[in-house]
Amino acid sequence: MDSLDGEIRRLRTKAKQLEEQIDDNFSYFQQHSGSLFVRSLLPRKIEGEDLTGYRLFDKIMENERLQKVLLRLADILAEKLGDGLNWMVTRVFKK
Repeated sequence: MDSLDGEIRRLRTKAKQLEEQIDDNFSYFQQHSGSLFVRSLLPRKIEGEDLTGYRLFDKIMENERLQKVLLRLADILAEKLGDGLNWMVTRVFKK
């Protein structure tokens, strides 16, 4: 019986650690979802190929400063969108 109680305590401790890890991962995702989304949309240049076929647009999209600005804007937009969704959910499902 004592060994079973010990195993239950160990499993509860492990479950608590896993819950904390999930919370940390979710927080990271919330903070970086905008930049992850934009990075998935930004075209990647394959060596020897053009991105879009328009030379000027390709050069503009290769600019690292522009990509950083787009990532910052996406983070801001994702944060505002998240705030709006949270507000709407609390209004619809308020307790």
